[in-house]
Amino acid sequence: MFLSTVSAANAASFVIGRIYLKNGSVIECTENDRIKLPKRSGKTVFLRNAYRKEEVRESFKAAQIDSIIAWHPATPEHVRKFVPSESIGWLWIYVETPQISVGVYSAKGYGIDTNGGIQVIQRNGLIFRSKTAYCLKKTGETDFTPVGKVGGKANNKFRKKVAAYVSDDPAMADIILNSRTQRDKTVLMLMEYKSGE
Repeated sequence: MFLSTVSAANAASFVIGRIYLKNGSVIECTENDRIKLPKRSGKTVFLRNAYRKEEVRESFKAAQIDSIIAWHPATPEHVRKFVPSESIGWLWIYVETPQISVGVYSAKGYGIDTNGGIQVIQRNGLIFRSKTAYCLKKTGETDFTPVGKVGGKANNKFRKKVAAYVSDDPAMADIILNSRTQRDKTVLMLMEYKSGE
């Protein structure tokens, strides 16, 4: 996963990638272009000829965007996906299967490190004091459902929320309820989720 946390001042939020618009258009970076990753429910900024005299900024509202696929220029092999949630804001997609998606919300936004790792931007050096949360969405649903903060142990309250969300797969719900793993490992179990089994 390559997850790290950084302060807002140290974030690498200018990346290369593609913006997929809901109207079917794709805005793609060339060698000199960059995307400024959004935060909260904010706009995404596309910089044509970034860092040059002829730089042109284009802004896209979250409501216009289906998804953003992005990577750090030094590590194009580590691709990250970001999607807007109407009720929550921008999410980094941590797990995605044909059945379910797990997103991570960070109020301060995201960056992609030079090693390709995701940076969940937070304040005061402690992720569990920041506004970060795991959010789940089954295929066919229109929006994500928050199930708990990112930091900390997967206590019974967190496990019960996740298990209730996947209760249509009783075996998966049971595995989650009986696990004693950290939250990130608990949501990784959802890779095995099978709807209606």
